[in-house]
Amino acid sequence: MSVAVNQSDSVNVVFVFQKNEETEEVTLNTAQVMALLHAKQIWIEKFSANLKIESTVWSYAGDQVSLQIYLK
Repeated sequence: MSVAVNQSDSVNVVFVFQKNEETEEVTLNTAQVMALLHAKQIWIEKFSANLKIESTVWSYAGDQVSLQIYLK
């Protein structure tokens, strides 16, 4: 299966550190989102920790796609 996307496509991603409900919001391009979806752990500089991805929630409103990633 192949997917054709416009290189200017972007997704708002909100990382939520569940321990203290701290958040970090970033905008990622398609390649970065694909890499993120295949990751099991991620380093967030703001949290100063290598955290495991517990769950993800996609949302779509109008023409905007966003992704919330819950970390533990």
